[in-house]
Amino acid sequence: MVSRSPATSCRRRPPAAPASTFMSASAEPAAPDGRPRVNQIGYRPGQPKLAVVADPPPEWTCLRLLDEAGRTVFTGPLVRRGFDPDSGEAVAHGDFSAVQTPGRYRVQAGHRLSHPFTIGPDVYRDALRLAARWFYLQRSGADKADPLTGFSHRADHTAPALVWGAPGETRDVSGGWWDAGDYGRYVPPAATTLMSLLYAYRFNPGFFADGSLSLPESGNGVPDLLDEMRWELRWLLKMQRADGAVHHKATCSGFPGMVGPDAVALPVYVYAVSTWATAQFAGALAEASLAYRPWDEAFAASLLEAAARAWRWLAAHPERVPAGGFRNPDISGGPYSLPERDESEYRLWAAASLLHATGDPAYRQAFDALWRRPAARPVDGLYWWGGRVFAMQAYLDSAGGDPARQAEIRDVMRAQAGVILGVIERTGYRVALTGAADEFGYDWGSNTLALGYATYLLLVNAFAPDPRLTAGAAAQLDYVLGVNPPGKCYVSGLGADPVQHPHHRPSAALGRALPGMVTEGANAMNVGGDPVLQPLGDAGLPCAKRYADNAGSWATNEPTLYANAAFAAVAAWFAGA
Repeated sequence: MVSRSPATSCRRRPPAAPASTFMSASAEPAAPDGRPRVNQIGYRPGQPKLAVVADPPPEWTCLRLLDEAGRTVFTGPLVRRGFDPDSGEAVAHGDFSAVQTPGRYRVQAGHRLSHPFTIGPDVYRDALRLAARWFYLQRSGADKADPLTGFSHRADHTAPALVWGAPGETRDVSGGWWDAGDYGRYVPPAATTLMSLLYAYRFNPGFFADGSLSLPESGNGVPDLLDEMRWELRWLLKMQRADGAVHHKATCSGFPGMVGPDAVALPVYVYAVSTWATAQFAGALAEASLAYRPWDEAFAASLLEAAARAWRWLAAHPERVPAGGFRNPDISGGPYSLPERDESEYRLWAAASLLHATGDPAYRQAFDALWRRPAARPVDGLYWWGGRVFAMQAYLDSAGGDPARQAEIRDVMRAQAGVILGVIERTGYRVALTGAADEFGYDWGSNTLALGYATYLLLVNAFAPDPRLTAGAAAQLDYVLGVNPPGKCYVSGLGADPVQHPHHRPSAALGRALPGMVTEGANAMNVGGDPVLQPLGDAGLPCAKRYADNAGSWATNEPTLYANAAFAAVAAWFAGA
């Protein structure tokens, strides 16, 4: 399998930061508390509901559901699933899906009580709103005085950036979103983030109506999610050269300390153009143009023209640019490039999305020339390096697509969805993660991987409805929101045990975690120099327990744009209109 190792692509060791209350969380992972693991937000009435109990003694044979008054309202069997190597636990499942009455509840197994949770039709709406609104808090180049969070700062990185390797040349690349816990901005993860947000909008457009996210633009008649995405899209347009090529990233020349954005004194550089970034740019902007057509035809046209210009540059450069793939020339953050990965899937995505947006048969011909039917394994993901799933879905959406090719793509996607379900259904915590190898391993960004697989299942469910697909997707949401071995709600500001100490400079400067950010989760494959994660691996902790809610852990506890977007896509499907 082609490596997706973020150790060579994403996060990395930042400089030492001054001590603070926020930064001084224990380097030790939280000791398991023995509580039954539940989704700490809750469940919709008709959703599958499964509690996981770790190492129950033999005499525990049933699970009880208690209401707010402590009365037992449901009793069901505790089903032993055997030893789960990913958690190092003997696990048992208690299914209480039959309970659909709205209310606040706890699960009890033996003497252990779960965290409280809600059953109700609107249970995910607040979580989705927080996760989607977090993108506003990540805006670069804007003054903020947010009344909802108390986060305020002056506009950052507004001066023209220096062009790396071109002394004296500058470029305006202000705006966009900070990619993660520092202040870098990168095209590849921006493109895949936008695709997941477009899927969120596709799954539940009504949720994101004007005013839904309380943005500065709210009240302009445009859906708030489109207003927020426009901030990133305008930045992407600035990253494109006149000939169509796209610069790979804009970052500081090094890592700033754990300071607010307006306190960063390091210069910003714009780095080389790349075929990787240009192809992903073309695919994302072509798809985005379709979402904006009903609201702003001129902006939609500008996105499509930029995508077409990128495609023309790609056509003139069939070779990989830079030769051997983009690599960092300095210590300016992650390259977001995997030199060993075949880039043809990004050109495939660009061709499919341009076909979807234009109907031009030339793009269908380009797609046909690039298409190679993938096997069921390795399963394609929707992570920052993703491309083929976006390509396949765009081709299915295209009125100008060949029906036979579309049938072939549906077969591929069904087969890969079946593989995903197989992993979910045999793991102790019903998550599409297992072990420390291949595409399902507990890699850097494991939460994003699981949520991406959930999105894949929901896309397949749209043309091949199956309760197993939606149940599998719901299980990934459950996992991120508390049904995991550490018993953590991996989203700040949500649940009884949320993330409180993320590796996130704006939060460190504020002194508390900004709400709504989704962190990376357990990581058993790529330490990446993380001084908090390294001892967990050295101690031989099971894969799913190599996580620490510690601001010093950039390889398990850093938020990313693409994690939040993946969460938003899945939560949007389950949130209801």
